[in-house]
Amino acid sequence: MSGERLTIGFLDYSNEPSTSSIHVGGVTAVSLPGLLTNIAAYVAAVDGITLGTIRDDTLIAYSTNRSSVPPADVNAQRERKWLVRYIDDLPFFDDPVNAIPNAGFGQAFTFTIPTADIGGANLVPNTDLGLLTDTQMAAFVTAFEALARSPYGGTVELISMEAVGSPF
Repeated sequence: MSGERLTIGFLDYSNEPSTSSIHVGGVTAVSLPGLLTNIAAYVAAVDGITLGTIRDDTLIAYSTNRSSVPPADVNAQRERKWLVRYIDDLPFFDDPVNAIPNAGFGQAFTFTIPTADIGGANLVPNTDLGLLTDTQMAAFVTAFEALARSPYGGTVELISMEAVGSPF
């Protein structure tokens, strides 16, 4: 199981803090450069689908303070969230031998991202579902799948995103 987690801290328009966390792959001297690249892409992608200020991001190996300035957009509220659904899509940890099965394979997981930007083309018309083919949403999907791991340590596939919370 992967114990490494990336946590992004947010500020909303009311200067209220909130966080969103995902599991990531192991941190080693060999994996760190690629992991840092994937973290930067993921943070940029999250910034593209939210209205809040990204305050900081934290990984077991490091912590970066990004900002303490609340966003100017009144719609940047921590109660407005993206509910992200994903599955563990790695059947075995030792492909091609396939002797070490992943107990998390096929299991579904969720997490939320505060201050969701539900404007523009981010939603499927007349629904609360994220339009995953929109440029910013697609960038998020790509960054998430490159970086995230399930709680079991397997690679992941994003299934859906839904605008939840209030005020909507």
